[in-house]
Amino acid sequence: MERYSADFKDQAVSSLFQKEGSKFVQLSFPAGQGLTKHRTNRHLVLIVLSGRIRFTVDERSEELAASQIVALEPLQEHSLEAVEPSTALLVLVADAPVQADAPKLQTPALDHENAYMNPALVEQIAPELRPLVSDHVELCKILEAVQKAPSDGLVQHALATVRQELASHFVAEEELLFPLMAKHVGGMDVGPVARLLEEHQKIRRLHTEAQEIFDTQLRQPDEHVKNLMSEKLRELSHALLNHIGKEDSHLFPMASRLLSEAEKQSVADGLVRYEHARAQ
Repeated sequence: MERYSADFKDQAVSSLFQKEGSKFVQLSFPAGQGLTKHRTNRHLVLIVLSGRIRFTVDERSEELAASQIVALEPLQEHSLEAVEPSTALLVLVADAPVQADAPKLQTPALDHENAYMNPALVEQIAPELRPLVSDHVELCKILEAVQKAPSDGLVQHALATVRQELASHFVAEEELLFPLMAKHVGGMDVGPVARLLEEHQKIRRLHTEAQEIFDTQLRQPDEHVKNLMSEKLRELSHALLNHIGKEDSHLFPMASRLLSEAEKQSVADGLVRYEHARAQ
């Protein structure tokens, strides 16, 4: 017989033990802390032991008090936050034999090629816009490296690089390129520009969530948090690579044809200013 304490711990996420494929993890959160949006490929059961926890699934939140239980199907995105100092037991249930074909967390194929995968795409893009493509290629290299060997150092470097891209590359597109393209394709609120802006916001959200999970992992290393980080990084990378591919394959070649020479030059001049500001 093995015994485990369920008292509040200094470590927010603490893997207790694994039994026949099922994992038991204790969560201990001060008020206002918790786990950001994430998914798992197992059925899970959350049992609140003390305090109150706000549990959110598909943007719908519910407060759970001590002794209350919630169960989720695999792959449902969820988050939780302690309303007051709280402890809970998370049980990740092993699939039964009849569920061997249950859905797994897999990275779907990319919808679009990018210039790193297919350098010939650059030939369709005006020279004035190619600095944006160069940013994409460098980011793809980093994402590829971290997927092959996701060490803490590489993950930290990848997240820092994405953060820089969000602060410079994304902003440059939103302020320089997208408004000019909107004049040719129906406006900022419809069509391809509106879709790309939505993707920018999604990628910003995914990066924030990935950074929060990684910070938790650095403070208190735990196998469960490491698995959450791996999945969130996979989700962020896939969203980024699809977005990059859409721009390299479609947006930039389209802009190269639709924008006037003066418009393309204004983008090029603006990119020089952004690069200068980034270097300082």
